[in-house]
Amino acid sequence: MTSGSHPQGDPAETVLTPRGLSDCFTPLTTVVYTLVIFLLNIVAGVAIEYGSVFNKTTTMILNGLDVALVVGFLATTLFVIVATRTDRDHLRYRALIVYLFVATFQTIAAVGALIVTARVRNDEYLWGVVDVGAAYIAIAAVFTGWYWLLDGIVPGGAFVFPGRDGEDLVRPKFIDYAFISFNTNATFGPTSETVVSRRVKLVMMFQTTLSLLVLLVLVARLVSTGRG
Repeated sequence: MTSGSHPQGDPAETVLTPRGLSDCFTPLTTVVYTLVIFLLNIVAGVAIEYGSVFNKTTTMILNGLDVALVVGFLATTLFVIVATRTDRDHLRYRALIVYLFVATFQTIAAVGALIVTARVRNDEYLWGVVDVGAAYIAIAAVFTGWYWLLDGIVPGGAFVFPGRDGEDLVRPKFIDYAFISFNTNATFGPTSETVVSRRVKLVMMFQTTLSLLVLLVLVARLVSTGRG
């Protein structure tokens, strides 16, 4: 045995277990969340498509992803019902993961469409603001779900939440993850929370990248409008 190593079963070793989502990851909250993100993404997609001037191919791609989001929402709801009736909670996890991937791809496509499209409807600055605001809402909604899900399944939890009297918050609620996502959009990173999972750090870096791209789109349109 090498120096400094612990024998198997040494009490000094701490085995991290997932935080779990038992308090907030209920069938009802899963359906409500997917419904909220579905509505936000649909509204954001419609606002972006209506406000910006896309070519025919880009419009077809965005419309196709909107249809995929509808199918994903209906499939997730169906899986939640089946999981509830058969006591298979793992189906709800998998259904939400698939749905989040679909919603993420739809959001990426919307941001990408904004990047490649310089023009807005009637060349008005207001439509550019609407586009950017819609994209920000979609990004925040999607990544709220990722943080909510990942914090529950990552061993030991993905975040350290400060609580009252200097104690960590053991059972965070959905609003805590929405707060992290909103701050990542606005300040490009968490504020009071600490990220302790490498996988979630990568997810947060990706969200920050999307937010920066949306901000650059806004700046570019401001400059274009000023020149016009």
